[in-house]
Amino acid sequence: MQKKNCRNLYVAALSLFILGAAYLVFSGLTGGSRYFIEVAEALTLPADKAQPVRLFGKVKPEGLGPLEEGVGVHFLLADQNDADKSLRVTFKGSVPDAFAPGAEVIVEGLYLGGGDSLTAKKLMTQCPSKYRKKES
Repeated sequence: MQKKNCRNLYVAALSLFILGAAYLVFSGLTGGSRYFIEVAEALTLPADKAQPVRLFGKVKPEGLGPLEEGVGVHFLLADQNDADKSLRVTFKGSVPDAFAPGAEVIVEGLYLGGGDSLTAKKLMTQCPSKYRKKES
């Protein structure tokens, strides 16, 4: 009788372990599956629903300024390939030290397609590489 109870306990523990591992793999794959899109691509997204996006671009010097209330910044994010295409970004939170006009940044947030603004939840600057060759 004791062997049967012990076997059932092992089967239950193994089942819980496998279900937990499967959940972690599934949530890890779906949560980080957003890829970078350019500003020009974001401007063509359908306007039917808000969708999470991760955008890459350059900070334009015009339109850059601190938020009126609290810590944060608003700026224009220009497309990497077509500087005429830009999107207004509002970010509430601590601004990275490397953030400046002309800096390459990555923003994450919800974007309603067809609009011209994004409220970012994350703002990251591309780390300036000290390993690049100096141009002569």
